[in-house]
Amino acid sequence: MNDGILVELIKSKQYDKALELLFKAIDEEPAEANHYINAGTILADANKLEEAERFFQKALTLDETHGGAYYGLANIYFNHERYQEAATLYQKAVAHGLEDADTFYMLGMSFVNLGDFKTAMPYLMRSYEMKPADTEVGFQYGLVLCQLEMYSEAVTVLTEVLAEEPDHTDARYNLALARYMQDEDIEQALDSFREITELQPDHLLAGHAIKMFEQLREG
Repeated sequence: MNDGILVELIKSKQYDKALELLFKAIDEEPAEANHYINAGTILADANKLEEAERFFQKALTLDETHGGAYYGLANIYFNHERYQEAATLYQKAVAHGLEDADTFYMLGMSFVNLGDFKTAMPYLMRSYEMKPADTEVGFQYGLVLCQLEMYSEAVTVLTEVLAEEPDHTDARYNLALARYMQDEDIEQALDSFREITELQPDHLLAGHAIKMFEQLREG
């Protein structure tokens, strides 16, 4: 199979042609797990999740040590909000050598959705260390640090997120809260919330925080 042609078809979202190429490859090499993983990935991108799941499962019957197959299957369970199953599969992906930022991020987010912030934290930290310029990774890591009341660390991470994306209003909002939890400076918090509403007038949380902190200031 010509991998270059397959990549170009996927990039241009010509999924039907890409799948046609892969099905032909499967006919020629039915024991090659990568063909099933590639087909599953394309089907998942096309939102054909049940079909994609079958291809990832087939890949694992051929090679139960393939991290990519566990990762693809985990993504499907994550999208179906089956977070515990997703976490287990992401852990298997890591155990079988898929130690990249995206896998650590998705593993961390699985635990976030389970409400287990303590377990999520080291995985999001690892992802952030590997992709420090990824503002979504940094933001989610910062949120978890806030949940764990690690406010000093949260301030550092959220400040770095804003250095990459100054208009990230949710990062600004949580940074303001984290700073307030450190120093209880009401005026500084109010200034930050007002800046957020200037950037995004419909930011409901910042608008609510202004009212709440003004009441707090008045005693």
